[in-house]
Amino acid sequence: MAGYLSLTTRLSLIFSLTMLAIWGLVSLVLMQSLEQHFARQDEDALRGKMVLVKNLLSARLTEGQSDWPLLESRLQQDLSGYGDYFLQIQNLQGTSLLDTRVKQPPLPTEQFGNSVPSNSWVADGVRYRSLTEPFLPSDSTLPEPVLIRLVLDTRYHQHFLDEIHTALLWLTGGIALISVLLGWMASRAGLKPLRTLARLSTRVTASQLNHRLPLSNAPAELHAPIHAFNNMLDRLEDSFQRLTTFSSDIAHELRTPVNSLLLQTQVALSQTRSDHDYREALYANLETAERLRRMINEMLFLAKSEQGQLAIQGQSLDLAEEVDELIEFFEPLASDQQVRLQRQGHARLWGDRAMLQRAISNLLTNAIRYTPAHEVVCIRVNGGDSAVTLEVANPGSPIPPEEWPRLFDRFYRADHARQQVTEGSGLGLAIARAIITSHDGTLSVRSDEQETCFTARFPAGQC
Repeated sequence: MAGYLSLTTRLSLIFSLTMLAIWGLVSLVLMQSLEQHFARQDEDALRGKMVLVKNLLSARLTEGQSDWPLLESRLQQDLSGYGDYFLQIQNLQGTSLLDTRVKQPPLPTEQFGNSVPSNSWVADGVRYRSLTEPFLPSDSTLPEPVLIRLVLDTRYHQHFLDEIHTALLWLTGGIALISVLLGWMASRAGLKPLRTLARLSTRVTASQLNHRLPLSNAPAELHAPIHAFNNMLDRLEDSFQRLTTFSSDIAHELRTPVNSLLLQTQVALSQTRSDHDYREALYANLETAERLRRMINEMLFLAKSEQGQLAIQGQSLDLAEEVDELIEFFEPLASDQQVRLQRQGHARLWGDRAMLQRAISNLLTNAIRYTPAHEVVCIRVNGGDSAVTLEVANPGSPIPPEEWPRLFDRFYRADHARQQVTEGSGLGLAIARAIITSHDGTLSVRSDEQETCFTARFPAGQC
């Protein structure tokens, strides 16, 4: 049930329960203080009356008036007007010598016999307090000491405590209602910024991701959630922008080979042709279809990498040997471009051989494509205690720094910066970064007038 309560209701209940707990504690302390005050007051009154009774008895007994019925009458007259006091006098054998009880209140005689100095008990809803002391005045006619017990009926201030208790109960109910109302009002006022933010957040849609929640009027407790929400909107806006750009790019990339297939097929079917012409048309369609298949496979590879589904079969690799093997493979392409390939350094790396060769191949292909004739593409391998680095550097036109982060986006080409035309799909660098990232590495780029260098950095692991 608590899971369905609103935050305003929860805060109101917490505020109300806190107020009631504090008021209950104050009421308990107040009642305890009043009871202790009256208890001390009763004890002081009993002691005062005990002194009075002893003085009266001492005066009567020293005058030779040892007639207990007569003494009882005289003591009742002397104690009249002092409240509901009851007096008992017994000898040490337990025989009652004097008893002023008229209504016969219940007095525990067994405790009287044990000579308890003071006691308190409740009978018929009334609290009684008593004081018992031995007495034997000098120059008296008494042959032995007697026990004097003075009992006080406390109902005269018990009524006051009951009225206070009833008033506190009514006051507690009123405080409960007031605290619920005040708690609700305070919660509503305190949560107003949240409602404002919720209203503003409803403006955010897939087509309007540029709205941000303001921090100017928000309380300090909401700054962290607002920052997190705005950062989430930044990431969503960037992802939607990338998705829109990707959709546009993929439509553009697929349109060209599809149109080529349609055009070539329409031309081949426009009139009757020889077997050789049909064969040439089929070869052209096959080449276009192969390009489509390669592009689709690369897109599927990137999709798996983003979902963390790449299965890496790691092994210890000599990175220099792998680079030399790739240099030998790319030597004919480099010769056609009048470019030389050169490797420097040694290192060992733990990783998937096929994936790493594919990543390095993409970097080499990109470097050869944009290297001017008669220049050198340098592959630098460096192994350290903390990291293994692989750099693929080539001279050429520099890439503006604002374009560096976008070089690894799918279908992005910096051809206008390189002043060259490329026939690549625009997925090579994205695939290289995905492979290196799956090996817990990073791929970065820097470019200046001397060279453009792509640096793959791997953590130094098992070799």
